Amino acid sequence: MIKLVAIDLDGTLFDDVKNISDDNRIAISSCHKLGIKVVIATGRPIKGVLPVLNDLNLTTNDDYVIIYNGAKILNVGTGEVISSSTINGKTVKDIYSESIRLGVNIHAFRKNEELITPKHNPYTDVESRINKVEDHIFDFNQINDNDEFIKCMMVDSKENIDRIMPLIDKRFYDNYSVNRSSKIFLEFLNKNSDKGKALIDLSKYLNLDISETMAIGDAGNDLPMVKAAGIGVVMENAFDYMKEHADFITKSNLESGVAFAINKFILDKRNG
Repeated sequence: MIKLVAIDLDGTLFDDVKNISDDNRIAISSCHKLGIKVVIATGRPIKGVLPVLNDLNLTTNDDYVIIYNGAKILNVGTGEVISSSTINGKTVKDIYSESIRLGVNIHAFRKNEELITPKHNPYTDVESRINKVEDHIFDFNQINDNDEFIKCMMVDSKENIDRIMPLIDKRFYDNYSVNRSSKIFLEFLNKNSDKGKALIDLSKYLNLDISETMAIGDAGNDLPMVKAAGIGVVMENAFDYMKEHADFITKSNLESGVAFAINKFILDKRNG
């Protein structure tokens, strides 16, 4: 029996204009009323996801959220940090050097959630606007080696991110958790950070077996939690490689695919 469902936002819970359908709202509310944990799992910082949590009434002391693609888990009601991980300034400068070699833009989130970038660019503007955080221009060469960061991101056009992914030095893939969270964002986190590890950690914290979880997503940063969950659900609009790992392919984000999966695997079984 599913007791926790982890849900991605962009391309999954949201439609293409960032709205949540009535069917998705009803399904999430029904789960909440049954005591089933509904956990938003996103690459966003807490400022960027709080409006969604408030909108869905997922703000009690029994509600949890996975942010920064698994680098941090929070109790929404109390603000308690359940787990967190960081990378150091030396790593961020190394990624910065690689971004220069590859010819793409970059930004990073400090441990205090400050967003910094070495130069103004339209992709950091997207991050800033979506997550309601101000970006600060900062010379990455001046970062201290021991400074702590939540994540660092190569940010550029879809075509440039497509181009650089096979060209990035293999040591980055070996030493860090590298996830493509959208067409324009490629994220570098602590090796022990991804949505799948966060889902496992949260399940253990709540004394749930991982088989009692379901995860729903559409992009590469969702793949670890789709593979880790008891039931891994992938959206019809997902990247094709995601579908190869799905236990179930639900309807698209324009057809309330989240609600369709929740009804099929949770609510219909409870009501039946």
